[in-house]
Amino acid sequence: MVEAGLPSRLIRSSDALGWRSVRALTYVDPVVAEPFVTTAEGLLVVLVTSGRYHIESRHGSSWRAAAYRPGSIGVTAPGNASVLRWHGARPEAMESLHLQLDPAAAAGVAFPDALSLEDPYVTASARALGEALTTGAPALYADALAQGLAAHLAHLAGQPTRRHRNERAAALPLSVAQVRRVADHMRAHLGDNLTVGDLAAVVRVSKFHFIRSFALTTGLTPYQYLRRMRLEAAAELLRRTPHSVASIALRCGYRSSGQFARAFRAEYGLPPALFRQ
Repeated sequence: MVEAGLPSRLIRSSDALGWRSVRALTYVDPVVAEPFVTTAEGLLVVLVTSGRYHIESRHGSSWRAAAYRPGSIGVTAPGNASVLRWHGARPEAMESLHLQLDPAAAAGVAFPDALSLEDPYVTASARALGEALTTGAPALYADALAQGLAAHLAHLAGQPTRRHRNERAAALPLSVAQVRRVADHMRAHLGDNLTVGDLAAVVRVSKFHFIRSFALTTGLTPYQYLRRMRLEAAAELLRRTPHSVASIALRCGYRSSGQFARAFRAEYGLPPALFRQ
């Protein structure tokens, strides 16, 4: 489902990737958009990825304007309706990435609408999620990025939720037994599309607490830990079994042989086939 009222053409969506904390969509935007109304169900972050716009947003009877270029960010708070219009500065392709953060992740974030937001972390996080959409990254990676982005926006607003404040203050290392339970769950589900929520439920803590506590304990994010475990399992299968590279990729949680080969080479310095030889 595309955003209601948006005059743009959808070209890619994260709907088939199993992401839970964020929905990512890329659009081709028309050169000219007459005034239209769109409403954000969750916390909406828009990243311009191509083209230059002169965009305006109406509040009451007055219009606010901003110049958009690749890297520009706009934010709409949950439940807010926006009246927008724009025209391209040049007759060239214009594209944008829309990140709809899970309302549960963004709940309580008292962030005002921002037609143009300058923040390196938000821009870098949005670009990382755009790359994750393009490469079909697993839910665990995308959800961790989305959680961090929502928490950063809450921090910018200066009004994080009471629940998140308490969790940040109470973040402590996980016990050895808790890390072992998480690792065992990862090992048993290497081929599954695990999420932060799945892993947090194993040790019965919130997603926000789990991400920070896991990294505090292991020195790795949950995604980095799982990625290492998957690649170690893949290396062992390459050494000891006749299974094809494609089947090993699927067993170890990779959606394609190409995605697996890139990750494996980055870790071991060789593509899977040469490693096996």
